[in-house]
Amino acid sequence: MSYCSSSPQKRRRDCDTNYDTIKLMTVTLGIKPYGHDTSATIVMNGVIIAAIAEERFNREKHSCKFPKSSIRFCIDQSGISDINTIDEISVCFDYLKLVYHLNVVNFFKYFPVYTFEAITNSIYQLRKIVDTNAQFKRLGYTGKVRFLNHHDCHAASTYYTSTFTEAAIITVDGRGEHEATCIYSASGANIKKLTQVNYPNSLGAFYSCITEFLGFKENEDEGKVMGLAPYGDLSLVEAMNDVLKVGANGYELDLSYFYFQKKPSENVSKKFVSIFGQPRNKDDELTQHHMNIARAAQDVLEKALLALAKKAKDSTGASNLCISGGVALNSVGNGKIAQAAIFDSIFIYPAAGDDGASAGAALLSYYSLRPKERVLSLTNQSPYLGPDFLDKNVEAALTKYSLSWIKPTNLEDYVAALLADNKFVGWYQGRAEFGPRALGNRSILANPRLAENKDHVNERIKFREHFRPFAPSTTLEDARNYFELGTTKESPYMILAFNVKKDKQIEIPAVTHVDGTARVQTVTQEGNLRYWKLLKAFQKQTGTPVLMNTSFNIMGEPIVNTPEQAVKCFLGCGLDTLVIGDYVISKE
Repeated sequence: MSYCSSSPQKRRRDCDTNYDTIKLMTVTLGIKPYGHDTSATIVMNGVIIAAIAEERFNREKHSCKFPKSSIRFCIDQSGISDINTIDEISVCFDYLKLVYHLNVVNFFKYFPVYTFEAITNSIYQLRKIVDTNAQFKRLGYTGKVRFLNHHDCHAASTYYTSTFTEAAIITVDGRGEHEATCIYSASGANIKKLTQVNYPNSLGAFYSCITEFLGFKENEDEGKVMGLAPYGDLSLVEAMNDVLKVGANGYELDLSYFYFQKKPSENVSKKFVSIFGQPRNKDDELTQHHMNIARAAQDVLEKALLALAKKAKDSTGASNLCISGGVALNSVGNGKIAQAAIFDSIFIYPAAGDDGASAGAALLSYYSLRPKERVLSLTNQSPYLGPDFLDKNVEAALTKYSLSWIKPTNLEDYVAALLADNKFVGWYQGRAEFGPRALGNRSILANPRLAENKDHVNERIKFREHFRPFAPSTTLEDARNYFELGTTKESPYMILAFNVKKDKQIEIPAVTHVDGTARVQTVTQEGNLRYWKLLKAFQKQTGTPVLMNTSFNIMGEPIVNTPEQAVKCFLGCGLDTLVIGDYVISKE
């Protein structure tokens, strides 16, 4: 695997051989303390040792709770016995700046509508500073806590984990302290902001408003809008072009269609409703009109992202592009940038949303302490930064539920045969992935060759909407035989969507979306050896080097974190087989 070995002491040696003792290290801890997707990341001498979102521990999806368990996990993984060994703790948000913009900008601009909510929100943001410092005092930390710019952390998370030594960076989300979109130039260890677009002129806010308008949860279900969009037609695109205007220099949101900038509890204005109809309630039927709205919103978002990519190229002249922020999880939009071949290479951090901002905070803090040293590490590119498991924990969980198991001589061949026989497999291996995508360590796997498997997994295993697509995993060496990757060299994080080759769509219908695209994951021996071997074994069985891959959870729950959670999920849904490490458990 590309991540470091399981022993904390050995992991430090594997990740950096330039020091002998912990006293010679620079250690930084980055956190996302509040708001959706709280998380923690620890960095030692520029190398990410561990990173995880709090939801994996407290089982609250997109958790807003302070990441106590994530912090403890990161410290334990690093082998630090004294929290004050940490040189600096950094927070991926500057709450004082946010309070300033809430009051000076919005309060006076939208008075009196904004009055009550502005005061309430300002008090809430100030409390976050006090609470964060108090939390670390309880942990015994007496060192420095820094509050960093949110978009700077997003930029650091994607550039410092790339292999690039120069790049343009685009960060796009709902909002930071004031920024909603930024363009940076990066070279060596230095990142410089060139352009910023301020809230409420926000692509993330726009897409979140559409998400809520369609009856889904904002800051959670934006992926549902992306998945629904291909079912719509282009009838509302022209109207949506007036809502989000895109030009050569970027985009501009027409705020007359919205109300969120005046009163955050309300999203769209009467003008929006007069054109696009009444908002959908979550239990209402999804009509063709709703699909058309999703299609129009996705269409204008893609145009805006392409305009930003061209502007970043013109501003920097860079050969490479890094993207981060919540909007960077829109794999279809990312795919359009890749297909446009504006840049030679594109890198998007797998934890592109707010959970990944903790990694950016830790790395940005490290480079502020060691400003001239750029560290290139395979561990930084690896998504496998979460908890591992012990065999004794697996056997304890299986014994608790009175389950028997086998350990096949050749695990990959055995499981490939099950998948070829159309069994549905829960696959739990190695360290957990950081970010929202299961990338072959906490996955549900199925045969992509049967179209009905898409409905089966949605309805009987994931318990979710019928229109949700599934991603294909394939070996990097076979990817171009199935997908139109263009100039893209690899897609390891399932965060770029490409067209499935027309002659292959009939071979892998379960992972081909209604518009002929797929959110591709390319797998290498170096990145995930056991998963690569499984793909090769399935190819030997069927002739197809592709598997259907989706996260190991059911709708509304975070990805499973412990062996016992994997067992409970297995028993509570339509999975046929569970594979944890070398253990194979079958319901039959």
